[in-house]
Amino acid sequence: MFKIKLLILLFLISAVAVAQENKSFLVKAKVKHGSILIGGDLDATIYKTTKELNQPLGPEEGTSILANMNFKGGYFLRHDFAVGLDLGINHESYSVSIEGGKDTFRRTFLLGGPFTRYYLDNGVFGELALKGGLLNFSSGDKTDLFEGTMGVGYAIFINEKIAIEPMISFRYTREWQGDAANVSFGPMIGVGVQAYLLRRTSHIIKEAL
Repeated sequence: MFKIKLLILLFLISAVAVAQENKSFLVKAKVKHGSILIGGDLDATIYKTTKELNQPLGPEEGTSILANMNFKGGYFLRHDFAVGLDLGINHESYSVSIEGGKDTFRRTFLLGGPFTRYYLDNGVFGELALKGGLLNFSSGDKTDLFEGTMGVGYAIFINEKIAIEPMISFRYTREWQGDAANVSFGPMIGVGVQAYLLRRTSHIIKEAL
């Protein structure tokens, strides 16, 4: 009987300890107004695509592997809501089947534009980014580039300032020259590391009010 009471007592103590906020290890995801976000992420995808640009024999179907390295800097205009600049270095490998094998083409280009994020208290955030750029070919031709991404991620704070952020997003890209265009759309999986400068946890914000 004594052992049963002891087990019940230990269970109740553990439940109370978990229910309370232990500031030594639990860092809430809410980010205060005035904080600064600096960091970056890597993401990648593979998809089927149809290319119309510079195809004298007509549209060509192939497979593209795309890897992106993005650098972000943002400012929290209000609690949990940030806007900033997103710069991305995109590397694309495009393969097309030909008689007797495959041809592979590679290229790297830079895109930039604004992004915005909104965080929930549990660490989940949504992100929207719009980026543009210009691509020069060796022939001197230029194509305009546009990329829009919308995604959902989760900020895992390893301490009060640094977070590791897995993310899944959907990416739309358009590359055009005159009436011809290459368009692609599909999911991307990535992970990032962000530093939240001047960040304070939500319980500190509440205590200051």
